[in-house]
Amino acid sequence: MAINGVGDNFYSFLNKEQTQTTEEQDAGSLALEDFMSLMTTQLKNQDPLKPMESGDFLGQIASFGTVSGIADLQDSFSSFAKAMQSDQALQGSSLVGRSVLVPSSIGMMTPEDGLTGQINVAEPVTDLKVQIYSEAGVPVKTIELGSASGYTNFTWDGFDENGKAMPEGIYQFRATGTVNGENGAFATATVAKVSSVLVGSGSQGLTVNLAGIGSVPFGEVQEII
Repeated sequence: MAINGVGDNFYSFLNKEQTQTTEEQDAGSLALEDFMSLMTTQLKNQDPLKPMESGDFLGQIASFGTVSGIADLQDSFSSFAKAMQSDQALQGSSLVGRSVLVPSSIGMMTPEDGLTGQINVAEPVTDLKVQIYSEAGVPVKTIELGSASGYTNFTWDGFDENGKAMPEGIYQFRATGTVNGENGAFATATVAKVSSVLVGSGSQGLTVNLAGIGSVPFGEVQEII
């Protein structure tokens, strides 16, 4: 007896389709075989007094199509992520030995290059200055920059207030000044050399290892010099 237009011929058709496609299925299409098997079982065992409406039947097929589409989309994203990771690795390898500007209040001073940094002054400031400290926090040098606005660069040559050459190493620095009659501190960045790069997995992305500073996410690099 046919139920709502779906009878034994339909069951036979489903089983025939499954048999014909079994040899061609890969891991992704096995999900379709399982779905059709479940649908066949559901139709055979439904309540004759409450048969499945054709709309419900089509709705379940549409639901499977959505799930299958999501799986394909996930595969596409996975391929895209791998391509991005390869691109990051290539980009990262070209950074080794170069200098980058990153947000920081510490920097590496060398006799050859000194210590270079940048101050972000959002509003016009008077008597802007950068105070240099040893790694232990001992005052070493004050650099007077006067009036400034916007991104302001500075370089410390590595000599203290008495003209004595300081040893190569890590130094702290702090930028302060007066804005509208009030004293304040400003965000700073430093120039550091890339010693190596690390390509992370998943969402970790690319990490650059900076001489004297440590590891910094590539996304924090403000400028490649």
